Amino acid sequence: MNTSNSEYLLLFRGSDWCCDLSPAELQEAMSKVRQWFEGLAAKGVMKAAQPLQDEGRIVSRNNAGTVADGPFVESKEAVGGYLLITVGSLEEAVAIARQCPTIQFGAEVEVRPIAQECPHMKRAGQSMTGELASATA
Repeated sequence: MNTSNSEYLLLFRGSDWCCDLSPAELQEAMSKVRQWFEGLAAKGVMKAAQPLQDEGRIVSRNNAGTVADGPFVESKEAVGGYLLITVGSLEEAVAIARQCPTIQFGAEVEVRPIAQECPHMKRAGQSMTGELASATA
């Protein structure tokens, strides 16, 4: 049994989950969301949480490195906020995500384990170590 805790990032996707709710339904949903967050904080599971603005910029190598307004994903895929939690397993993190009140209205919660080391940097380091070993042999 794993007794150590790991960090997981919950990404909240879908900015239009509340569009079809009446003001009373929206108020009730937001009350449930607030209670959910407060419960996680009271259990000591929540490390951080923030909503995200709708605006942003996309920086990429495409188009000669231009910076474009964004994000450009469909609104149902747009990340609206995040929650950083510490729990014992991915399954426990998924169980917490399943309790998010907004998923009953069509929002999605992506659960991602936080890596201790960037996997790309690790692979590059291993590649470099392999190159150095073969160069000295």
